[in-house]
Amino acid sequence: MINNSDQNNLACSLSDERHVLYVQYILGGWISSVVVLFGIFSNGLSILVLGNSRMRYLSTNIYLLALSIVNLVWLMLYFGVNSFRFTLIVPKFLANRDEDAYHGYDDYVQRFSPYIVPLMNTLQLCSIYYTVAVSLDRFLYLSYGLQAETICNVRNSLRIIAIITISSTLFILPHWFKHRVELTENNRVQLKLTSIGDNELFRKIIHIWLYIPVVYAVPFLLLIFINFFTIKLLRKFYLNRRRHLNLTSALSTQNNEQRERGITSMLIGVVLLFFICRFPMLINHIFETKLSLTSYDDHENKSFHSKKNMLYDNCRSRRLFNTTVNFLQTINASANLFFYYIFGENFRDTSFQLAKLVRKRVIRRRTTLFENINYYIQQRNTSQTITLRNQSVDQQQQSRNLLNIEQDDITKKKDTN
Repeated sequence: MINNSDQNNLACSLSDERHVLYVQYILGGWISSVVVLFGIFSNGLSILVLGNSRMRYLSTNIYLLALSIVNLVWLMLYFGVNSFRFTLIVPKFLANRDEDAYHGYDDYVQRFSPYIVPLMNTLQLCSIYYTVAVSLDRFLYLSYGLQAETICNVRNSLRIIAIITISSTLFILPHWFKHRVELTENNRVQLKLTSIGDNELFRKIIHIWLYIPVVYAVPFLLLIFINFFTIKLLRKFYLNRRRHLNLTSALSTQNNEQRERGITSMLIGVVLLFFICRFPMLINHIFETKLSLTSYDDHENKSFHSKKNMLYDNCRSRRLFNTTVNFLQTINASANLFFYYIFGENFRDTSFQLAKLVRKRVIRRRTTLFENINYYIQQRNTSQTITLRNQSVDQQQQSRNLLNIEQDDITKKKDTN
């Protein structure tokens, strides 16, 4: 989970600081921005495909739809808080090493951090347990076959998603009271711990005793257990399916088996990516929690100089590792689309059908636009022609009237003579 506040506790030498800033600018800024923008596109596309009526009948797709939604919102927030922020403010800090250097956008981010960071952590926790839920959904389907449809249905999946969302919101709720915003003498924004957040017992309960088991230990163990038995049951599932299901033909049997194999392989790929990207976060969280707990300890303040030397030694590696961990979160939230396309046959077919539908609508609208333009041009030309005709008729009529008037005048003159 994102934790920007604890990084301020690390003291850095000038060379380390500049090295970290360069990495944050390249990896945490530009590269991360490209990944995040791709993730916004990929999750938006996943929402369109998974939300289609052809896909909503399967409970697995409902979980994946919810996962795509929270990933999309999280990536949008992450872009403003981290990616765009690093690309915008880091060059100024590189050009000016003065400790009083600041950027207005950084103040803007700091002002809303007490609200945005807990919201992002809530979305992250939802995505973690949505992943657990979809893995359990496939495990039950492989274990019980058609009997699992009474449990693994759309209605139950929506209920589980609602329970996970509410529980995640309540679990992260104390984090909303951890920080407050203060203005310095120079009218700059500064984050401060509240009386609740400064309490050592509160930090131990929230960051260690509850956070590590709920956010990391429990879902990791569940995913390891579920996916181990899922892979073990995968081959057995195909044999049992051929024995117990009366399919119309061997071809239909093969097609069903390939589809089920693709769905399960897709979820295994999603879970493996989850482990690769999330496990470093556990290590990062443990270190930052330890640093956060000791940085406010009076006993540590007595040995300030020795601790400062230790922090100098660890500054570069710690902050670079933190930047890498945050970047891995963007990878995890953005790369699921690859597994959907590689292994999800229904996903591919539905996306292609939607693409064809969109193409037809674009062609139809383009044709309608051209027809309207041509009609407008024809109408304008027709109106101009009619106007010219009317003008010609009017001129002829005026000429006739003038001739008549002249003839009348001549006739009157003759009568007078």
